[in-house]
Amino acid sequence: MSLATRALQILKDRRDRILRGLINCLPFPFPRFRVWFPGIERARYYLVTANQKIGKSKFADKVFVYDPFFYFLENPQQGSVKVLYFTREMSKEDKMMEFYSHLLYRLSNKSIRISPVDLKSTRADKPVPQEVLDLLESEEYTRYINSFANTVTFIDDIGNPTGVNKYCRAWAAEHGHFTYTTIKKKDPDTGREEEIEVIDQYIPDDPEQIVIIIFDNASNIIEESNLGKMGSIEKLSKYFVTLRNQLGMSPVLIQHQAQAQEGTDNIKLKLMKPSASGLADCKSTIRDINTAFGLYSPFKFGEHSYEGYNIDMFRNNIRFMEIIDDRDNGAGGLVCPLYFDGAVGVFEELPRADDKEAIQGVYNFLNRLRGNTLMTVHKNKTKRFFTNLFKKNG
Repeated sequence: MSLATRALQILKDRRDRILRGLINCLPFPFPRFRVWFPGIERARYYLVTANQKIGKSKFADKVFVYDPFFYFLENPQQGSVKVLYFTREMSKEDKMMEFYSHLLYRLSNKSIRISPVDLKSTRADKPVPQEVLDLLESEEYTRYINSFANTVTFIDDIGNPTGVNKYCRAWAAEHGHFTYTTIKKKDPDTGREEEIEVIDQYIPDDPEQIVIIIFDNASNIIEESNLGKMGSIEKLSKYFVTLRNQLGMSPVLIQHQAQAQEGTDNIKLKLMKPSASGLADCKSTIRDINTAFGLYSPFKFGEHSYEGYNIDMFRNNIRFMEIIDDRDNGAGGLVCPLYFDGAVGVFEELPRADDKEAIQGVYNFLNRLRGNTLMTVHKNKTKRFFTNLFKKNG
């Protein structure tokens, strides 16, 4: 099949999938913003960036790990997801504990809010309730935990670009096969043309599965010889391009903003928002990606209002996601206001700033949240609040 014929067939197949009730992308978790950015696709390369301690990893986990996992678990007819997660900041055990906190919050209809710190009984006067541990060992929770363990593979012993590439390609070889074609190539020494066999196409065993690669984060990369940090990040990014184009995988690179972005002058001029020019260690990654997400916390930089929202009321429970660059959907520059709860890895799209009634509902929820600890709000009240919030956002 020629390239032109194959491309046309892809268009036909994608249309046919929609007509059959299947999906071509994982629906983006923020309903209003979905109009501009439909969702996460196969064979796309994503970047998540922000200043330090803003929640980059938690945002990536929400969008590229938790939501895809639950979506396919609840809609198995739509396919499946596999996540290869290279965690350079946290251990595999800590990442799993973060999932436990998120799972407890989600399955309890948002009534059980317990952070990984409290889940680990870190405070001498606050051991984790036995009921919580019993719940994690219950049949209902075990089903989710076992499925998550089969869906997400955490890798904390590989951090150099070549190692990451080898791991991903080995995984692909075990779960699919390659087709080859013959091309003519001129030998640089003799000048004679030779026929060589090259990869033409990768055929996955499960064509309905989306494979997501996450590298967290670029600053913690293991440098390869003579390349330095910038060269090593560039090399990893080029590998991600190949894994995207050749194997249909969807890489996600988490990358800091440079510390200079938080300098006094930038704060005075309100230039702390994440940007392509502010990427730390290696700015060229922005040229390789399909979509770059930036995450901003006005509270961290002492702002009292932002985009019409009262930051004094939200404090650290608000984030603004901006599409910094987007070559596919034209969503670059658009901003999405998000409720944020770092304790349980939650991001929810907020009502519009001019929807006073809905915003007051959020304030009331925050007051209840801050007035309680483990069981933050009554189950029915919490469920009702978020249900109404989603209706307003939809």
